[in-house]
Amino acid sequence: MSAKRTSLYLLITLVLALPSLAHPVDPALYEHASFSNVSENNPESLIYPPASFDQKAPTFTISHTENGAEVTINVTSNEDLFQGWVAGKDIWSDPDWDYWWLNTRIAIDEENSVYAAVKLYEYSNPSINFDMFVLENNGDISASFLDWNGPESNPLIVNNPDPNIYLEQPTLDGEGAVDSDNNTYLIYTNGGTNIILTKLDPDGILLINGLNIVVGANAWTNEARVDIAPDGRIYVVWSRSLHDIQYVYSDDGGDSGSWSIPTSICYNASDQLCKPQICCDTNGNVHIIWQHSSKLAYMKLLPDGNVSIDESFLTSGGVWAPMMSIDEQNNLHIVWGTGTQGSNSVYYTKINGNLDGGGASMSDDDLTIIQEAPFIVSTDVRYPKCTVDSYLNVHAVYEQGEYGRHYPKAMNYIKMNGAPLLRIVCPDESVLFLEMTGSGMEWEGTFTPPMNGTYSAGVSGSDTNGNTGIDTYEFEYPNTGIESQSGLPVSGVSCSPNPFRGLISFSYALSETGNVNVSIYDMTGRLIETLVNEEQQSGLHSVDWKASNMNPGIYLCRISSGAVSETMRCVIVAD
Repeated sequence: MSAKRTSLYLLITLVLALPSLAHPVDPALYEHASFSNVSENNPESLIYPPASFDQKAPTFTISHTENGAEVTINVTSNEDLFQGWVAGKDIWSDPDWDYWWLNTRIAIDEENSVYAAVKLYEYSNPSINFDMFVLENNGDISASFLDWNGPESNPLIVNNPDPNIYLEQPTLDGEGAVDSDNNTYLIYTNGGTNIILTKLDPDGILLINGLNIVVGANAWTNEARVDIAPDGRIYVVWSRSLHDIQYVYSDDGGDSGSWSIPTSICYNASDQLCKPQICCDTNGNVHIIWQHSSKLAYMKLLPDGNVSIDESFLTSGGVWAPMMSIDEQNNLHIVWGTGTQGSNSVYYTKINGNLDGGGASMSDDDLTIIQEAPFIVSTDVRYPKCTVDSYLNVHAVYEQGEYGRHYPKAMNYIKMNGAPLLRIVCPDESVLFLEMTGSGMEWEGTFTPPMNGTYSAGVSGSDTNGNTGIDTYEFEYPNTGIESQSGLPVSGVSCSPNPFRGLISFSYALSETGNVNVSIYDMTGRLIETLVNEEQQSGLHSVDWKASNMNPGIYLCRISSGAVSETMRCVIVAD
């Protein structure tokens, strides 16, 4: 399932542009992270050379065809596209880690760069700093910031100057979120008793410092989680006394100190309810997951607080520390480990976040798009975390190594390629997503344009190495051009008179014999009349349309032969 924000919040356009982070790097530091490919000639270089496997992203040849009210985007890739988990990569390791586990984080920015970080705190080195790595979309390291705590020793926030990077202090079990104005909200507890808010502006200046927003929260293991809805409402969720999942919200950015009364969404006196996670979708709905004993539980709330989907169980057991992220389609991506600390598998499932159960629970089969399945089967893995990019690829990190002190530990990365995807931006800037059908190098997606105008189709697909190729293709719907492309069956398209009253003649030339269709549509794409639908010989042709009974306005004449079509506008004027 998914997590739009999972403890590492990065909304930056390009972190490499921050001169305050580009400090000299001692090559010896890379030995700590088990890297051997840092440039010896340029110790300040943060760019890694290409790996041994293919790093070239797929490229595409794109075209489209129109068939009445439908448009098909045709995509040919230069290599086979692959959907599913690809081979993982080592990001960070230490041979003798003096703490029981690692505190790792993952997030993604608006440019689809992935950020993975591990906190350097251990008993022998109680540091507040992180080792942070900027990853390509295939998981290769493009830049490294070792012993990082932000500019001017500010471990909380980086300003670029508008978008922010947010790194929480994970040993304090704090959480954070960044709003549309780039203010950062930090939520933490004082030993679990109260929930406290600190708010910073985009420059890291304190706006609210240590405000008690819930007194007597009794948050289990100090955990509280936060997210922000599109309308700016701030939600905080926690487990009260290990048996009650509660939340509060603020409609004014927390500035007035006015928060709602804590609301219980699930209570069970005999079972443990813990480790809740929260995220808001584009419609303002609230999605919450938690552990109910060892089962993974899910609930959806409407913006008014009413229950859309009541507590629903996604597993029968074996869940520890689930994390989630949300994509642009409002689907939830969830990862978790089995057992408590020494897991032997890491699981993933995807939920259809747009469903509505009418306030009732729903079955796993109804909720899930992809049923839970292990993508890591190994010993001593724990605490997976995930994020999802704008091409609906899932990126995850997880900890590897025996639980306990003075054992080797590592942070590993793995990616799940999404299905080859069309991200279609409509003339009104709304977005449609289409998973393409096909195989190998040939793919297509068909949709019904909701309006006339210019469409932009973003095409994405990934190869077996996790390299994601992207391209864009723009087209007008309906196609209003009257110029034909050379070598195509239809050419010399024209009409006369135009504008007209009552009668218009369409002319065209065929370069080869074949079936020809000449049809008239209105500007909504509705078929008005078919003038020709037959096999015709090569050469010049014409056909008349008697439109004496039609209302004045703009109409479209589409002349097609095979997969090729030409469309022109014609205007009926009033008498």
